[in-house]
Amino acid sequence: MPRSPMLQQSLSMVTTASGEMLGPYTLYERLGRGGMATVDRAEMRGLAGFRKPVALKRLHPHVAEDPAMVQSFVHEARLASHLYHPNIAQTYDLGQDGDSYFIAMEYVPGPTLAQLLRRSTAAGVSIPIPIALAILSQLCDALDYAHNACDDHGTPLGIIHRDVSPPNIIISSTGVVKLIDFGIAEAAGLGKAEDGLIKGKLSYMAPEYLEGQLDPRADLFGLGVVAHELLTGRPLFRAQSDFDTMALLRELPIEPPSRWNPDVPADLDDIVLTALQRTPELRWQSAAAMRTAISNVTKSLGAPVTTRQLIEWVERVCGDDACGEPLRLARGSHINLARELEAASEPASERHAPSARAEEPTRPITRPGIKAVPRLSASSPWRAWLLLLFMFALAVAGREQLMATGRQLYAWCAG
Repeated sequence: MPRSPMLQQSLSMVTTASGEMLGPYTLYERLGRGGMATVDRAEMRGLAGFRKPVALKRLHPHVAEDPAMVQSFVHEARLASHLYHPNIAQTYDLGQDGDSYFIAMEYVPGPTLAQLLRRSTAAGVSIPIPIALAILSQLCDALDYAHNACDDHGTPLGIIHRDVSPPNIIISSTGVVKLIDFGIAEAAGLGKAEDGLIKGKLSYMAPEYLEGQLDPRADLFGLGVVAHELLTGRPLFRAQSDFDTMALLRELPIEPPSRWNPDVPADLDDIVLTALQRTPELRWQSAAAMRTAISNVTKSLGAPVTTRQLIEWVERVCGDDACGEPLRLARGSHINLARELEAASEPASERHAPSARAEEPTRPITRPGIKAVPRLSASSPWRAWLLLLFMFALAVAGREQLMATGRQLYAWCAG
């Protein structure tokens, strides 16, 4: 089974003792480790050879001694148990085995968006616009569902993710975008595990959240930051310290993505800049509204991305190593996919037009200021033999007359 980078804190995988048991689950390998818990690839086994892979999250022993931390852990499981959506990683189980508390979650094989961004940046290639639109559209679906989720009695839960960021987004091996880690989410209907604390990554945080104001539009600001990074290949709010990052969140003039990526259309610039409005009332008022705008741009480009294309793009970016190091990107295949997506967005009358670039003759590759050296014709090998013979004579004689004649002969042979 392929390794999943879900919640991965390090690119190096740490293997647990094979066959270690925790309740009904068999643990196999470490997927991630954080301040509160670890996440392992595990398997639940049942009757008649039944097996189900899961991602098992368990509290550190010292954390499990703190009742407040245990309450926060239980809060996470209760919250996530209400979410059933293809773009959200599901939660299956909450349990305790001795002093260990664990949550069994959907195992999602595939790289995080953070890994894909790092890989693309390292290779010097940009994410195709249609791919970015497909990812953003699915994330809007996930947030729209979560923001409008209700409990079993139909009461709105008021869920706010609070940490919409590339490490919490997985592109699964089936081409489905998954939003993960609702562990710090807010839910008015289920109480708050730790009131008054700001949680999440500062560089993807809505400015009003820093002032203690929070509603679903904060997630749309985070999605706007993700969108800007997807389209430009560069972080929007990134500084050396948390203080400097907060200053950028409040004051940095936000340039449209087309400032760094001229392929971004004006309508898409508007979508991203609307999501990044610092005043919540000027922002997208719902994930559904943002998704509709993204769909309109996708239709105008005529380039909806199929599941197959999304899977192929991830495979070509990552290769066979699930986006672990070292870099093994097949750069040419990535570029070919980008051209395939661009071709799909062209009108049919233009799509099959002959390419002027393809008809250009091959030219010698030169560096600035360096004259290209002409190549000898392969169809006249006797010229090459004659040139070699003369060069030998030149080396023996070393006379000025022969050197001048040699230069003329070389020009004739190469002509």
